[in-house]
Amino acid sequence: MNAARWVLIDNSQGATTADGAQLSTPVLAHICEVVSNQLNQEFAAEWGAQVRLRVGANTKDILPGEWAYIFLPTLPEAPGASAYHDINGKGVPFSLCAVTTCGSLYGSNGVSVDASHEILETAGDVGANLFANDNHGLLHAFEMCDAVEVQTYGRVCMDGTVVHVSNWLLRAWFIPGAAGPYDYMSMAHIPGAVAPGGPLMTAVGHGGNYQIVSKAGPTRQVFAAGLQTHIEGTRRKGPLPNWSSRAGRRIANLANRD
Repeated sequence: MNAARWVLIDNSQGATTADGAQLSTPVLAHICEVVSNQLNQEFAAEWGAQVRLRVGANTKDILPGEWAYIFLPTLPEAPGASAYHDINGKGVPFSLCAVTTCGSLYGSNGVSVDASHEILETAGDVGANLFANDNHGLLHAFEMCDAVEVQTYGRVCMDGTVVHVSNWLLRAWFIPGAAGPYDYMSMAHIPGAVAPGGPLMTAVGHGGNYQIVSKAGPTRQVFAAGLQTHIEGTRRKGPLPNWSSRAGRRIANLANRD
């Protein structure tokens, strides 16, 4: 299997997280290390994905075949968003992260968690267009982290630095009737895990954990009445996703379908 190739680029211009920290090349190297290990070890054991990450010098340092993850001070086109993933006009994934919306560099609300979340979700569904059918008329967005979004766990770098990454969903979560566990932290007995109640269910979480759910059906004529698509749970960054976020684009695409 060919590994996805990401390059992390600091274009934050000295912007700080809520606790006053700034990005640097060593910080991005730590994030590269832990996210690479997370994807290529525990995530790969479940999903088979592989990834290669490196730190880029600037926004021009993107090699052919690489996907850019760029850190900015804010996201003016996506007010209130912390990070999002998209596809450019040539079908190439990219991701942006607003440093000032993060609480820290490495903590449970840190820059590292946003990077882990977006890269995990791209590994699970590059086009942000896959859904799992619950066989009862609803489609659940194939997102790796949203239903357990507020849960994180620490990974230790070779130099001893602890860096948090996002919890993520196991295959069983997407299969109606499957037995648990449904998320990695619960399976690994990591403190702080809050397991979803069953397949395709959002874990309990205050100020986070959600999923996008839509009625199954290809046309408006099939489901002409009632809400076609909704968010189940409470998003960490506000009740509705910005139009340019991964979640926002999913909902827009579904609305156009209906």
